[in-house]
Amino acid sequence: MDHNYDSTVLRIDEAYYNSLDIQSFALMLKDPSYCYKFYWLEAIVHLISEGVTSTTFDEIIDEMICNAWYSVREFHIHLSGLGSDGSVRDGLERAILRLSELSDLPANASKVEILNEIHAYNSELFKAKEQLTHMVPYRALAGFFANAGENVDWGSVKRLTAYIEAFDREHIALPYKFGTSSRLKKEVMFHPSWNQMIQDNTVTILGWIQYEKVKWLQNNNPEVPGLV
Repeated sequence: MDHNYDSTVLRIDEAYYNSLDIQSFALMLKDPSYCYKFYWLEAIVHLISEGVTSTTFDEIIDEMICNAWYSVREFHIHLSGLGSDGSVRDGLERAILRLSELSDLPANASKVEILNEIHAYNSELFKAKEQLTHMVPYRALAGFFANAGENVDWGSVKRLTAYIEAFDREHIALPYKFGTSSRLKKEVMFHPSWNQMIQDNTVTILGWIQYEKVKWLQNNNPEVPGLV
C-alpha cells in the first residue's frame, strides 16, 4: 500500500482509511513556504486532543505562539529564515519577538503565562497575528483538493470559505471548515470523524509533525547544529 509519505513516521490505524482521506492528511505538511504551517497543524492537534470541537483563528494562533515560544526565545532560531534585507520572514516569529519586547516573559515561561501576556497585549500583537490568517489555514488543505483533481481559486478568502464548505459536503470530509466571521474572529469547526482519528492517534501525529518541523528548522538554521 503506497500512501506517498514516510510511513515510519506517520502510522495511522488502517481502519481510518475506509472513512477518511488519510493520504491527503499526510500532505498537509508537504512543500511549506513558511514554518507556521507546522505550528498551525500542531495547534489544531493539541486543541482537538483537549476535546475542542470548534475554535477561532485567534485561539489557534495563540496556541501556535505558545508552542513556538521556547524554540525562538531559547535557541534564537529563525522559523522561516531571513529576507534578503535581513528581516524576519515568518509572521509567527515576528509575533513572538513582538511579545518578547512587550513583556518580561522568560524563555521557559509556561503556557498559562504566555497566554496571559498575549491577552494583555492583544491589540499590539494584532497586526502580526492577523497576517497569519491570510493563507495557511486554507493552503494546509491543498492536498485534499489536489487528490480530488480540483482547481482552486486561492485569490479570495470569501470564495475559499464557500468552496471548502461545498467540498466538505460534496466530496469527502475535511478535517475542518470555516465560519463566516472575518480575520481573527473567523470560526474553525472540526469534523467529528477527524476529531476521533486525531484523538486516537495524537502521539503519533504530534511525533510526525515534530519530525517534519525539525527537518525544516534545521534546513533554515544550518548555523545551529543538532536542533533535534
